[in-house]
Amino acid sequence: MKRITLTSILVALTILVSSQTFIQNDKTWNVVECINWGGCGTQSFKILGDTTIGQTEYKKLYATYDTTFSNWNKYGALRENENKVYFYLFANETEVLLYDFGLNVGENFNSTHNSIEYQGCPIEMEVSLIDTVTIENGEQRQRITFSDGEEWIAGIGSIYGLVYVGVYQCIFDMYYDLSCCHENEELIFQSPSFDDCLVNTVGINENVGKINHSITPNPFNHSTILNFDYSSSQTYRLQIFNSTGQLIKRINPINSGKIEISGEYLNSGIYYYQLINDNYEIAGGKLIKE
Repeated sequence: MKRITLTSILVALTILVSSQTFIQNDKTWNVVECINWGGCGTQSFKILGDTTIGQTEYKKLYATYDTTFSNWNKYGALRENENKVYFYLFANETEVLLYDFGLNVGENFNSTHNSIEYQGCPIEMEVSLIDTVTIENGEQRQRITFSDGEEWIAGIGSIYGLVYVGVYQCIFDMYYDLSCCHENEELIFQSPSFDDCLVNTVGINENVGKINHSITPNPFNHSTILNFDYSSSQTYRLQIFNSTGQLIKRINPINSGKIEISGEYLNSGIYYYQLINDNYEIAGGKLIKE
């Protein structure tokens, strides 16, 4: 009788945690990204509104590097069906399987991720453990742990960040961690690795001041514009690096607070920029060339 009761409880719990809706409006994720040669920054994602691609219904996914949340860009689209979450990236115009919360222990998750950062890298991960975890609001959520150490939490996603499933199989010299996740403006996940939900410390030296700036559009195709608080008493230099830390372009000197960055010398992919003045105050972040 005890065995039957315990089994019934486990079945009920499995149904509860597995039925957690993943995609809903006004849900946000903040991801901390660090480069091993220096500097970290925050990328935020949010779901807002519906869209139709072909004959398929999706929720629109926006992204920003602006911690004031005043400049969001369309990033992709998400849909879910039978415990699976599918991701459509606008830049690539293809859909991939992003999550499968119906997996069992010993089964493999396979996907060819289509984020610009991954460049079509194939992912294969074996499930090593399925259990539950208590999130910030006290709810129990299903957790899937893989043999490489990655974890997924139902309704939250990978501990590396919403779209960064299997990232360490594909990218070197970059580090991604989910800082926090909000659902209906309620904090449901806070990483123990960070004291705050938002982190914005892009730069060579995290103890110096920062230059107020904005860069739009981002992602971009032909060119993008960097605007910043310019002082004639300072000299400035702009450096652009690829994802492995190789310097691609340097602009020096700079005589105004507006810089046009041309995409003609950049292949499609992810880049990083650093604007530095004489006092080593810094503006920096990520560039995505479509």
